[in-house]
Amino acid sequence: MLLILVAVILSALVVFLEPGATPIYATAPVDVKDYTIIVNNIPDRFIQLPQLLYIIISLILLLVTFYLEFLLKIYIGRLPKIVAVLSLLYAIPIPYIYLVGFKDVVIVVSNYAKTFSLPTYGLALLIAATENLTTPRKRARVIADLSVTEEKTERGA
Repeated sequence: MLLILVAVILSALVVFLEPGATPIYATAPVDVKDYTIIVNNIPDRFIQLPQLLYIIISLILLLVTFYLEFLLKIYIGRLPKIVAVLSLLYAIPIPYIYLVGFKDVVIVVSNYAKTFSLPTYGLALLIAATENLTTPRKRARVIADLSVTEEKTERGA
């Protein structure tokens, strides 16, 4: 149930939250434009995808999550849950701290890394599916006790 909730929140953040960056503290020159943060004439570029691709990938991940959790009813372990929640960090605006030399500091709050949230969530789904396929579902049962086996062997000999 947690994965579907994370998938819905992630889809909403990635699709509806506009990309942006805001410098909140700077002791060096900083410029923000078009998925690029320029600090002291050194650019930091982020990958940009078309909005339609974000929507398609989000819907696919949402459908896969629904299929795994509700139709297959697989057990979701702790690791996929942790990776899924961590994928949300890429989608929300987080602070980037740039140290220029040894004296200048620039702090920029940005959600430009939201492109990485979708593959990270996809990794969480892959881990969940792999865990489900590789872990045994049922344990072996003991059909006969060792003493019964010995009695049958003695009678037959």
